[in-house]
Amino acid sequence: MSASQILLLLASVFTAAGSVIGVVAFLKIRRVRFLLREGSTARGVVSRLEETRIAPASDTGSTSRSVGTTVYYPVITWSTGEGRAMETRTNIARPKDRTLPVGARVEVRYDRADPSRWTLQAEGTAFWWLFIALGALFVALGLGLALGGLS
Repeated sequence: MSASQILLLLASVFTAAGSVIGVVAFLKIRRVRFLLREGSTARGVVSRLEETRIAPASDTGSTSRSVGTTVYYPVITWSTGEGRAMETRTNIARPKDRTLPVGARVEVRYDRADPSRWTLQAEGTAFWWLFIALGALFVALGLGLALGGLS
């Protein structure tokens, strides 16, 4: 395989990965914004924390400082306007000192037609904008590699 073919292969991988990351993050932002703007409101409480330990990807070892760290997903109990009891887990896990404590009261915004689509009023979209930036960086790298492979 020639150097230009390798560059073009890397370009396609980076461009495709960046596009997927960007589109998924964009769709998540759209959904959260819709729920914050149009969703119904419910009062919820953090009923428990779901503990997860970050394990290495393989037994060969890892140099990541996060490996072995325990993180927590807040589980929120709330009811829809129609009285349907819900128990939902947030998508983002954090260390215990940076997550919502058990008993914390939160405002839940949900889609009345599909209450499984929900978000917390306080979470916002900043986290997902980081993924859009990461996707854009990958696409830019991929296009740069493509230009290098074509010359």
